[in-house]
Amino acid sequence: MKHELKDGVLVISIEGNLLGENTNAPVMELIKQNLEAGNKKLIFNLQTMTFINSTGLGMMLTAVSKVRNAGGEVVLCSLPEQMKKLLQMTKLGNVFIIHADEAAALAHLNAA
Repeated sequence: MKHELKDGVLVISIEGNLLGENTNAPVMELIKQNLEAGNKKLIFNLQTMTFINSTGLGMMLTAVSKVRNAGGEVVLCSLPEQMKKLLQMTKLGNVFIIHADEAAALAHLNAA
């Protein structure tokens, strides 16, 4: 996982597999710290993610819930095919705001 702050937006780039507690706990802690600091806009850049399971998807749903409850927004971008299929199968695609790439996701959040 890599992360950086771009124009007040936390960008988290997920690399490799998003499977369980080893990956999820640091991501959720990072989100918590940023919310406490007043950063309520988040992008999950999934360009280099290779696999996600139900635990990883659950973490993303929890992140969306926490950020939205704090008055913020989460955008997913650069989804690999496996993630697109998972969202379609689970009918969760409408829960997330999805953009083709990071630039479009940043533009969306900065326009809000």
